[in-house]
Amino acid sequence: MNRTLEETAAVLGIKPRAFRAKLRDLHILTKDGDLASHHRDRGYLYSDTRSTWNPKLNNYRHYAVVMVKELGVEWLAKKLGVTVTKINKDAAA
Repeated sequence: MNRTLEETAAVLGIKPRAFRAKLRDLHILTKDGDLASHHRDRGYLYSDTRSTWNPKLNNYRHYAVVMVKELGVEWLAKKLGVTVTKINKDAAA
């Protein structure tokens, strides 16, 4: 089950802004909030590319969302020294 950073923060019992700040301190996220290159393809986190249509400019805007895999939740909990709250994905949203 893949989760966004906000959903993962809820599972770990951390507020989303504090969670992102801790990930930046650990150099898991860049200062821009993107996934750091040395954490790609490790099986814990990935960037999900998305796009949205901008009718005023008549083109798409592309962006990436950092997603956490199930193994990544356990890995992040260990890195941050917190216990995982056992709730399902729908309750985290």
